[in-house]
Amino acid sequence: MDSKKNVVVLTSGLAGSSVLAALLARAGYWTGESTVKKRDYNTWENQELVRLNRKILEDVGFDQDWTMTFDRSYVDELYSGFDGLDESLYADFAKQCNERAPWVWKDPRLWLTIRFWARFIDLSNTAFLLIRREPLQAWISTLNRRQIQTFAHCRKYRDGIYNTIVEFVRGNNLTYYEIVYEDLMVTPNRVIDGINQCLNTELMAEDFLAVFRGKAFRKQHGALDLLKALAIYLRNHNERLK
Repeated sequence: MDSKKNVVVLTSGLAGSSVLAALLARAGYWTGESTVKKRDYNTWENQELVRLNRKILEDVGFDQDWTMTFDRSYVDELYSGFDGLDESLYADFAKQCNERAPWVWKDPRLWLTIRFWARFIDLSNTAFLLIRREPLQAWISTLNRRQIQTFAHCRKYRDGIYNTIVEFVRGNNLTYYEIVYEDLMVTPNRVIDGINQCLNTELMAEDFLAVFRGKAFRKQHGALDLLKALAIYLRNHNERLK
């Protein structure tokens, strides 16, 4: 088998990227010396990558609330500040990752910083996995996190981020594969076949089932979950983002 390309997972967050990165770890992708762990799950985010992404935003002076709001100008604002950064830290990190190749990068900040990282990674030897959620499923998950917002705001936010991601990979003629998280949950065989074709891996549905903590072959949220989410929304209606 030919050598594998490195992988960058691009997403808006809360879109199944941790499951996807865990799946790639089973295929031999290096996730870092240590990964960020939340209270109840491993994010599979390289801790040093996360630290450096935070440093990029801080050093550029970017202080927008990118976790809750989107504006296309965010990308331009960051891009205009990249030339003022000390590149040695980031070049060294990319070199360290290449010594452990194939590697996978996953951090929701990457949709903001990937245009900077592109200076230090071999784009011809890197594949990009783009993962998003169905709009209604995403809205329910957002409300369950007590992030109160209208459906329209949630969809605009996620679509805006995803469009900038697609713009980046298509504009640079990169290798990429688009994934809807619900498709991975419901029809893992089909989606994993697509991943294998893109990455030259030999993953199977069994690998997905080994890392997925929910109920497979169905969407995460059903009618009852929607009703519960609506109740949360109505109780907190006055603080909604719209």
